[in-house]
This record gives sequence, structure tokens and C-alpha cells, in this order.
Amino acid sequence: MYEVESALKSLESYILLLKGAPGTGKTSYAITLLEKLCKGESKGVYISTRIGPSVLYKEFPWMEENIPKKNIIDATQSEFSEAEFQIMYDDFTSFLRSVYSVVAEEDVTILIIDSWDAVSSQIEKESRDRLETSMLDIARKTKTHLVLLSEDTGERKLDYLVDGILRFEKKWIEDKIVRMVHIDKMKRFQLPHSSYPFTLEGGKFTYFEPTGLGLNGGKHKAVKEEEKKQGLYSTGIEDLDSVIGGYPRGSFVLLELTDDSISWSYRPFLFHTISDFLLKGRGVIYMPEDGSYSSSVKKLISDYVTEKVIDKNLRMPTVSESESEDPCLFKIEEREPLKGYFEKHLEVYKELKKPVLHVIGLTRLNIHSEDDIRGMLSEAVSWVRTTNDVLVGVLKPSARLKNEIRELADLHLRFVPLEGTLNFYGVKPYTVLYNVSLLPLAEPEYQQLKLTPIV
Repeated sequence: MYEVESALKSLESYILLLKGAPGTGKTSYAITLLEKLCKGESKGVYISTRIGPSVLYKEFPWMEENIPKKNIIDATQSEFSEAEFQIMYDDFTSFLRSVYSVVAEEDVTILIIDSWDAVSSQIEKESRDRLETSMLDIARKTKTHLVLLSEDTGERKLDYLVDGILRFEKKWIEDKIVRMVHIDKMKRFQLPHSSYPFTLEGGKFTYFEPTGLGLNGGKHKAVKEEEKKQGLYSTGIEDLDSVIGGYPRGSFVLLELTDDSISWSYRPFLFHTISDFLLKGRGVIYMPEDGSYSSSVKKLISDYVTEKVIDKNLRMPTVSESESEDPCLFKIEEREPLKGYFEKHLEVYKELKKPVLHVIGLTRLNIHSEDDIRGMLSEAVSWVRTTNDVLVGVLKPSARLKNEIRELADLHLRFVPLEGTLNFYGVKPYTVLYNVSLLPLAEPEYQQLKLTPIV
């Protein structure tokens, strides 16, 4: 994380405590930190009290290329250690002497002890406070960064002695794993954000920054549809195509937002699908969500594709007389009955090149009765099944008939916010939780979205 790396790069000595239950990601983060900081002439040492170097390399295979074996010190107290250097100790004095010799002789930049609990548990209880104070004193006097890993999540004296505390947490959304790191303390540094979701995909710690408007800002490049995936349209997002295959022809796709806070940030996800259809010469009819004007939405989509392509292939309803002169927009009444709207929708449909992507912001239907909503959606879903089109519904928390609409869906993706980031998981089909971020492309004028599994 930027805040932590800045502290370690700008100061001569900084002491961090990584706290969290087993399996929350402390070791992965510590090793990733070691790799990032130990470049050039900087030296890092990893003292493991839990497992030997060979097991560590198996657990984190990428370590071998980046962290030499001589920099991994075995403190497991095993008589069968294969490490090049081993720390054996009977009391806190012998432990400190061994650590000091390593730090001073090797001119170490960063020292990681995993875990501090294992070290202190082998020291007499009355000597533990002195051990902690002396260990921190060695780090400061030798101008070494010290990172201590602990599975004790409660508050204790050590919390007040260290410069920074990172608390690692593993929780669940339904049955999807969610990993969070919280910066509980960071002396001398202001924190723009104190919590980040992260993943251990590929055995590496990768955290996700808040997206804000960061998922916008680049043209869409049409995604090639593979012949072997007949019966599927590309979602316009290559990573999503890899996860779910694509959107089936004749299907009802539901994009559910669990919180109104992501009503804006989810849009690039949808706009890439719309843009992909438009660029392939296919028609799109889009009824934006409640509170969105069609003319404003058109401007947003023009960030992804040219206005010429939009005017040719995109159609959206408007209640404004002046806006209806726009070739992209068609006039409806302010409280148009659903039957009347559906008839106008069909008229517009006839003019467009098939197949057509139909997109409905379902909160737009809230002014109608539940019976009318139910009837219109049932008819629309049946219709796209016969035409091989795709119907995409955007379901916000305030939409009516949510449970019935979920049952109607052939494909259901649910979007959840985590500390300012955009994430989703598949309900139909079942998937793990994915973070959505911007994928840099070789051609800077284009953009794509990157999906990273949170595991």
C-alpha cells in the first residue's frame, strides 16, 4: 500500500505491527513488502518462526526469484533446518544478540519477524516487555525497518510502542470471501484511506484503491467473439467473457446494485457492453435508470464510441420535445402507460439492425402498478427468447418486484461496494467475488476493465 511504502522509503526506521487471525494474509503482505523494498542495494531479512525456507518457497513460489535463500532465516528451533542461517535461542538475551548480529553485519534495510507471538511465547513472561522494548530499540539504533506479525488481535502494550498497525481481516458476503486490511495507526502520516479490500490471487498481496471516476476515460475497442462460443454475445469485457462465457442469445441478464452509492461507478461495466454492440453494427435500445436523462447518458456513452456510431445504432426514450429531434432519441409521454411504451419500443426496434440489446433501468418502472410491471417484463423476456436478442435489466435497491425479477433472470450479477471500490459476483452462474478496475492498454486512447478474483 502506498501509505506504508512511503513511510518505509522516506524514513530511516519505521516499526510496523501486522495483526490478524491465521489465514488473513499477513505473511503474504509481509513478503510482498519485502520484495518491493529490497531492490538495488537494499537488503531485507525474513525471520520465520513457523516454517522453514523450503516450505515457504513452496507456499510462495515467486519468492525464490526475488528473495535469496540467505535472506530467509530459520527460527523454528528445529534440529533439522535446511536454512543457510538459523537462530537458536534459550532466552530473550540470546535472541536479541542473534538478531542484532544479523542486522548489523548484513546492513539490513528491513527485518520481518513472522511471527512475534512465537518468539515471545518461548520467553519467560516477566521478560516479554523487556524483549519488545529492546527489539524496537535495536531497530531504531541500526536504522532498520522492523515488521512484526502477530495473531493476537486484542489491544496490548506493543500497540503503543510501534509506529504503525495494520489489521488484517477475512469476512464473508453470503458465501464469498472478502479480505480487508485496516490501517489502525500510522505515525507521522496522513491517511487518505484507512481501509482497503485485497486479494491473495496467485499467492501475492494485491490491494484495490477506491475507483471514484477512475473506471471512465477511454474509447471502447470491440471484443472479438470466438466462433467456438456460438450462442453467446460478448459482454464487451474480455475478462468477463472468460469468467461467464458471454451473454447467451435470447437471455435476460440482471445487473443488481446492492447499494445506491455505486449507481455511478457501475456504469462503465454496462457501457462497455452497450459500446460493443454499437461498434459491431448492432442496435441498442436503452431506457436509463430513474433520474437519468437520455441526452446526458448519450454524452457519457460518447466517451466510449463516436457520435456517428451512436446516432446510427443507439435509441433512447425522452419526454422532451426538443430532445426528440435528436436522431438517437424517440419521444414518449411523461407518464406513458407501459403498453404504449412497449408499442413505441417495437416501432424503434424494427428500424435497427439485429440482434438488438435492450437495456432497462428497472426503477424507471416504479410509477406503474406491480401488475403492469409484471406483465411488461414477462412479455419482454418471452419476446427476446424468440428473437435471440438480449435484455439487460438494472436492478437498484428501490426497484419494485425485486424477488420476482431475480427469478426471471437467466444470468444474474450482483454488484457490491467495498471501501469505495466496485466489486461483483455471479448469482447465476455462481462465481467468487471479483474486483473491477481499469486495465491499461497498449493503445492509450482505448480502455478495458480488469476483473480480479478476491481469494
